[in-house]
Amino acid sequence: MNFYDLFMSPLEKNILAKIRKDIISKAFGNVLEIGYGTGVNFQYYNHTAVKSISALDIKPSALVVKTEIPLNFFEGKAEDLPFVDESFDTVVETLVFCSVKNPKNAVKEVWRVLKPGGLFIFTDHVLPEGKNMAALFKATNTIWPKIAGGCNLTREPHKLIEASGFVLEESGKSGHDIFRWGIGRKEAS
Repeated sequence: MNFYDLFMSPLEKNILAKIRKDIISKAFGNVLEIGYGTGVNFQYYNHTAVKSISALDIKPSALVVKTEIPLNFFEGKAEDLPFVDESFDTVVETLVFCSVKNPKNAVKEVWRVLKPGGLFIFTDHVLPEGKNMAALFKATNTIWPKIAGGCNLTREPHKLIEASGFVLEESGKSGHDIFRWGIGRKEAS
């Protein structure tokens, strides 16, 4: 187990595993996963509904993955996806938009590569709504990005996603409003 997985272990066990199980299993067709990291999501894909997974990360790693789904690894950034328009039926992003340089452009790129009728499945940690927790996150964020690989504790990517044109079919929050998740559909024009 690497440092990130060890650090995230309590959150994964108590909050994130349930979210992942509930929403990632709804992916279908040709899937793009942005920021696959340590590959924790791969176990939650429904192998009867997913045809293939294109796994993208800024620093691809050689993971040993046990899956029946064809899996291809790519190097790239969320803000400039190396795929043609309308390439995917589903795009999955979990705990990535905290560290991308331009989350607004990343959301635009997801829209661009997603087919009409496709799903955008996302989970992010966000600035909590509660005044005290928000103040703690803001104070911690003065140093946190420097020690946590650019991770920003004060972002609210769910608001960008909601404003971008996706029709939210499901959404929710967990862990004292620290985590926001959802499934948005790109409506056919």
